[in-house]
Amino acid sequence: MISLRSLVTTVPGIARLLLFPPPPNRRGCSYAVTVVTPIEPGQVEALRTVLRGFEPGEGSPLHDLSDVQFARWVVIDQLLTDWAGAPRRPSRLNSQYLLFSADLTAAPDRVDGLPEAFFRDLATTIPTTCIEVWGRCRGFPDITDVEAFVEYLKRSQLEFRLYYARFPDTTPGEITNALEVRRRLAEFVVEHQADMSLASGSPGAQAARQRLRNDYRRQFP
Repeated sequence: MISLRSLVTTVPGIARLLLFPPPPNRRGCSYAVTVVTPIEPGQVEALRTVLRGFEPGEGSPLHDLSDVQFARWVVIDQLLTDWAGAPRRPSRLNSQYLLFSADLTAAPDRVDGLPEAFFRDLATTIPTTCIEVWGRCRGFPDITDVEAFVEYLKRSQLEFRLYYARFPDTTPGEITNALEVRRRLAEFVVEHQADMSLASGSPGAQAARQRLRNDYRRQFP
């Protein structure tokens, strides 16, 4: 059996994690939000109808929130009991719950303010959506009291110490910009295929190379 001391000595990263554990729910500039709120009795079907009406992508009510990489709402009816190894007397939920999870990546000067800054954005950017969704859950405050709404979500938040983000410091805006540059570069290559073949040494190669340089600098300053 490997002792804790030998493990710490062999793997320096383990020692760092034990001595200086990272903040919960965070990796770099990324932050994981997981909020679970009990649904008011009789409101589940109405809530499902609201959630089904949300469109993905640019039609999502969360689209204009700058920190969001991914987010979803899920209605939890009951715990699953039909899996291998389930207890003979499974636990039962006393209520149906709404799960909200989101992966956020913020700029360095904003990340220390998460999740409160994100919760404020929800209340001020999409207040109607918040009312339609969390307004069907127990304890939902007046949405015009932004700080009360922030505290409401914080009280319902779960903490995780092992949070993985593949690119923890790349914001959604930076990803969008990179994809746009890739699209424009692909179009540039297609539009200038003739000039590229001339640039290999055929007549007019020097003029073609200059044309490529000028167009590239203009489109990708």
